[in-house]
Amino acid sequence: MAYNKYRKGSTFERELKKNLENNGFAVIRSAGSHGVDLVAGKSGKHFVFECKSTSKEKMYIPNEDVEKLVEFSEIFGGEPYLAVKIMNKCLFVRPNDIESAGKNYALDYNKLCPLSIDIDELMGNGIQKRLI
Repeated sequence: MAYNKYRKGSTFERELKKNLENNGFAVIRSAGSHGVDLVAGKSGKHFVFECKSTSKEKMYIPNEDVEKLVEFSEIFGGEPYLAVKIMNKCLFVRPNDIESAGKNYALDYNKLCPLSIDIDELMGNGIQKRLI
């Protein structure tokens, strides 16, 4: 079971890496659990991603994973995002926009959607769909 979970996550990381590269980003993937999964940049934009994937409506992300993402992003000077593939949709959410529920961040698809942006918005290709 753990192997399938790792494989699903690494497949999502590779898919996102390829998508970003196809849109002109330089991308580095950090295989394994090193704090962040992808670092991407293009024309002065720098993004740092922690990638998670599930086919269910809810998922839990350990506080430690989010803390590592934020810490690395601050040192690196990039924008931190949780890249979440949930219910077969790829959503990007900033760690500041979610709250911890104890030892984990509980991400629910219906609550996550209004807080997130899609890949086009992230890359600056789309019109922002929500008011800030």
